[in-house]
Amino acid sequence: MKKLLVSTALLLGLVAPAFAQINSVPQVGLTTGYLPKATYSSAFFGLVPPASATDVLCIAASSTKTVRVDRIVIGGSGTAVSLPIEVVRRASLDTGGTIGTTTANPGITTQIASRDTGQALNTAATAALVSYTAVPTIVDSAPVYLDSAMLGVVATTVGSPTPMTIFDWSRDIENNAQVPTLAKGSTQQICVNFGATSTTSSLNGQITWTEE
Repeated sequence: MKKLLVSTALLLGLVAPAFAQINSVPQVGLTTGYLPKATYSSAFFGLVPPASATDVLCIAASSTKTVRVDRIVIGGSGTAVSLPIEVVRRASLDTGGTIGTTTANPGITTQIASRDTGQALNTAATAALVSYTAVPTIVDSAPVYLDSAMLGVVATTVGSPTPMTIFDWSRDIENNAQVPTLAKGSTQQICVNFGATSTTSSLNGQITWTEE
């Protein structure tokens, strides 16, 4: 009997830690560990790119926050053309050029929206956005190429919807992959570059980013 009690005690001692390590499975449809980040977005409308366009749309680093770009959308209509575009990260800011005005410029502060106005941490955005209607001077001529795609511009007389080119890195976060990032306090910028290609078009689009 004494041996049986000792054996039972030893068995329970081995099983107890196993029970302690069992994780409870969340209810189906229940999101756990959701930690929202301060998120911003801005849209632009009627942006007419310059002839032999290079950097057309840029977001620059913040002096106080780390900026992570989640999504860029761009499309338009005009003279039908298909052209390759790239997303690049530059170590130095572009200079000169002619900056888009009114709704063509996503950097207009009234067009920058906090995704959650009820979150106290979502103060004014600190990243700087800009679009160009005349070619800027590119200081960093050896950028990091982050992504590329084809931009299809349809004729304005076409009745079908305009196709949008989408650079979407937000799903990378779910796989613990890093998204395009601008270091805090740097002179880095991420730009959509047209590779000195000309297009007679009116572009619309949107950019979403977080600041941490």
